[in-house]
Amino acid sequence: MTSTTTTTATSADIGTVPPDTTEKAHHADLTTDEHGGIDLRILDRQVRAAFDLPTTAPVRRELLGGGLSQTTIRYRFDSEAPHSSVIVRIPPVHGPLAPYSPEGEAALLRWLARHDVDVPAVLHSSSGAGPLGRPFLISEEVRGDVVRDGARGYTDEDKRLLAHAYTAALAGFHALSDAERAPDVLDWAPRKDPGGVLERWTRSLDETDLVLPDFHKFLADWLVARMPESGDATVIHGDYRLGNVLWRRPGEIAAILDWEEAGEGDPYFDLGWTLMGTDNPDDSMMGVLSRREFLALYAELSGVEIDHERLLWWEIAAGWSRLCMEAKAISLIGEGHYFDLRPLLSTYLNRRLSIILLEKIQRHEGSRIGSEHL
Repeated sequence: MTSTTTTTATSADIGTVPPDTTEKAHHADLTTDEHGGIDLRILDRQVRAAFDLPTTAPVRRELLGGGLSQTTIRYRFDSEAPHSSVIVRIPPVHGPLAPYSPEGEAALLRWLARHDVDVPAVLHSSSGAGPLGRPFLISEEVRGDVVRDGARGYTDEDKRLLAHAYTAALAGFHALSDAERAPDVLDWAPRKDPGGVLERWTRSLDETDLVLPDFHKFLADWLVARMPESGDATVIHGDYRLGNVLWRRPGEIAAILDWEEAGEGDPYFDLGWTLMGTDNPDDSMMGVLSRREFLALYAELSGVEIDHERLLWWEIAAGWSRLCMEAKAISLIGEGHYFDLRPLLSTYLNRRLSIILLEKIQRHEGSRIGSEHL
C-alpha cells in the first residue's frame, strides 16, 4: 500500500506538495511523558505489545496532529520490528465529533479494503478497556502526496487526473449500498440521513450554553422546513475533500483518510460537503475542476441523475453541520477541554461560507424570503 513518493503524509498534513519537489514533511519529536491527557509511557507499552515487541524495544514518537477530532502520533521502530513506522490515532475524551469509535472505524476500514477501496491497513485497535484507558487505532503509514485546495503547482492535465480519480473514488464507495455489512462496520456511527444530521447537531448544541447567531438559527429552521426524504442509504465518508486523500501520483490514489465522521446515509451528504463552498456552475471545486464538471462526472461515473433541489438542501446541511462542529468545539474550549483556539478563528473565516449558504437559499426561494430575514 505504501509508495516511494517524496512526501510522507497523514491526515494531519495540509500542505501542497507539487510532484516536482523533493521537500520532506517535518514533524516534531514527542519526547514528553504526557500529551493531551494521554500517558505516553503506557501508550508506548501498548504499541509495543500490539506488535509483540520487547518492553525495552526503542521507539521514536512524532506528533503529527493534536486537533479536536484526533491526536495523531507516528511511531518509528528499529529494523527488527514488523513495521518501520505506524500511525496511532487517539480520540479526545471530550470531542465535538462524539460519538466516535476507533474499533468501529477499524471495522469499517477493513470492510472497505475488502471492497477495493484504498484505505490505510488497520494493524490494531483498542476499545479503551486496556491500561491506557483510552481507545485508539493503529494503522499503516501510507506514503503519498497531499494536495491542498487549489492544487497550485500542478498542470491542467494533472488536475484533470486528480479530479477524475477523486470523483471515481467517491462514486465507488457510494456504490456499496447493497454490499453486505456486519453491524460493527457502521452501527457505531451517527446516521447521515436528513433527520439524523439535524437531530445530532441540534441535540449537541442544546447541551451547551452557546448563544447562536441569528443566521445560524435561520439555516436550522430552513433545513427543518425543507427537509427532503432520504435517498438510498450507502457508505458516507463525512469529510470527503482533497486534504483527506493521499496520492501516489495525479490520477492514482494511495489512500483515503479520516473516516471518523463516516456513517450510513444519503450519498448527497458527501456531494454537499464537497460543493458547499461553491455556488455558480463555473465555481472551482477545490481548484481541480468546475462545479458543473464535477457534477457531470459524478453522474456519469455513478449512473445517477443529479437532483439539484435535493443537492441544494445537502449543501446547506453540510455548511450548517460545519458551523455546528465549530460551535461545539468553541463550547469545549470554554469548558477547559481544549487550548487550541483555531475554532475561534474559524468563526470569522467561515462568515464567507455563511454568506454563500444564505445566498443559495435567497436565490432558490426568490421573493418568498425577504432580505430582512437573512
